[in-house]
Amino acid sequence: LGQAFSVPAPTIADARAILAQAAERRSTRSTSFNATSSRSHSIVLVHAHAPGGGPSSEPALRLAFVDLAGSERLPASESGGLVAEESRHINLSLSSLGSVIHALRHRANHLPYRACLLTRLLEPFFGSSSRVLLCVCISPESRFAQE
Repeated sequence: LGQAFSVPAPTIADARAILAQAAERRSTRSTSFNATSSRSHSIVLVHAHAPGGGPSSEPALRLAFVDLAGSERLPASESGGLVAEESRHINLSLSSLGSVIHALRHRANHLPYRACLLTRLLEPFFGSSSRVLLCVCISPESRFAQE
């Protein structure tokens, strides 16, 4: 988690500048499926404080914006070396996130948050008073229907 840091953004313009900086640092590589495939997850945690509350007070609102790197079938993507290793890590974290969501959906006694760093970071956002919205981008081609 060496790339994580906290930056105050008192104005919308400051927040936009921080997000633009984060987008520039995002890791991408070419694969046989995608010329600019995301090779990292991007997580932006927003803690908004009530007016007059100050940064040391409890946030009035917490938001997590998560842009997940894409899952790829290793044999089909013709990836090797570092790209294949990145794909394995990405697929493991996506699988772990799916396991946590499945456990929450079925009200399981054990929630596997510790399976990977991604799920450990997002654990506070899966509480009983939380709301989660998931948007998924999947190829419309019939050969990807199983995805």
